[in-house]
Amino acid sequence: MRKVKSLMAAGLLAVAAAGIYNDAKAEIQTFIGELKPELEIRPRFDWTSKNATSGAIEDATALTTRIRLGAHIDKIFNIPGLKAYLELNDVSDLIDKKRTYGETNQYAFIADPSITRLTEAKVSYTWGKTTLLFGRTRVNLDDQRFISDANWRQTPQTFGVLALHTKEIPNLDLLMAMIYERKWWAQDGLVATNATGVNFTQTSSLDWSPDKAPLVFHGTYTFMPALKLTGYAYLITDASNTYGANVRGDIKSGDITFNYLAEYATQTDPHKNKYLTNKPKVDGDFWRIYVGASHSSGFGGRIGYYEMSEYKIKNGTTYRGFSTPLTTYHGFEGWADVLAAGTANGFYYGLKAWHLTLNYKHKDYGNFDFIYYIFNAKKSQPGVGDKYGQEIDLQYTKNITKRLSILLKGAFYMADKNIFLNTATSGPASPSKDVSKYWIQLTYRY
Repeated sequence: MRKVKSLMAAGLLAVAAAGIYNDAKAEIQTFIGELKPELEIRPRFDWTSKNATSGAIEDATALTTRIRLGAHIDKIFNIPGLKAYLELNDVSDLIDKKRTYGETNQYAFIADPSITRLTEAKVSYTWGKTTLLFGRTRVNLDDQRFISDANWRQTPQTFGVLALHTKEIPNLDLLMAMIYERKWWAQDGLVATNATGVNFTQTSSLDWSPDKAPLVFHGTYTFMPALKLTGYAYLITDASNTYGANVRGDIKSGDITFNYLAEYATQTDPHKNKYLTNKPKVDGDFWRIYVGASHSSGFGGRIGYYEMSEYKIKNGTTYRGFSTPLTTYHGFEGWADVLAAGTANGFYYGLKAWHLTLNYKHKDYGNFDFIYYIFNAKKSQPGVGDKYGQEIDLQYTKNITKRLSILLKGAFYMADKNIFLNTATSGPASPSKDVSKYWIQLTYRY
């Protein structure tokens, strides 16, 4: 009943916000130059096979609805460049035959609990080509490989930041930020640690004082569309220090546009620790490369390969391998999420992955996507080998109207061997079983 009431309350709030907007606008113009409301309603049907979750005896079925209300406030006190944004996000269940965070029942796991949260509350000031920002906000860097809002989840991931972003130097894009909080898509209050660090697949909210805060440095220099060079340092408290660079570009030739990316990053012990007694030991590296092409007719494709290093034992001490704890766990190692714990916390035996993407985009027929993965371990697992499995992901999206769109999506993981993600002795975190997931989603935006 609470979930239905929550959904009704959010809906009434949306109607009320739209109704009072015009009446309030004239009264607040003394203090605010412009107020622009934003509304999104996103119902989604999820089905997950029981093989996806250890101990589950029934497939999971869920119908969740996200209602997101936002307000863009421009020219605060009629000061050009001074603006704010507020966003409230509510997720409610209409069908709730699933296991989620903090629950133990017979169903498979779906990572979208009922939550109402202020997902964004930020103020910024822009002068010239420089912006100073403070508050809770979404953060997406590059293709979201390292830091992301994970917007596929019904509750997005957001960060509390003090950030400076500038483009004052021609062709150079610079970002410097201090992170004072991280809000995940689970309910607040979940914090889990283990011998090698914070367990980011079971930790929902983290906060840091300025002397222990994670730091982000990111810069991109564009020589030309065919050549962009990016360097970065992500100093994540309780996790790792990541230093890396990539080169990427788009090359147009007639009706065909070619694209490429090459990247390398290394990880070491984090610069600070708060939730752990001692800093975790980290010694990891990551590299990837892909090439792709798209045609003006709508057809496109890409092939790529990447590696994430394994855990290491040095003088009796365990060093965690490469991990990406602040990204979307859904977006890179397959939509079935079988490998999500390794994405967040590292793969004990490492990861090697090939991926092939084929797509077609048409303004009338919609967009079609096909992705194929081959997942192997970098280091052979004793008595098991080095093969994890393969996965096929399919997606269709279409704009039904200017404001309404539909998404149909499926993920099919074909297991080969057991996967030891974080330890060598506690058993496989993901069993040697096939996993299937399906989604149907509508999105209305105003």
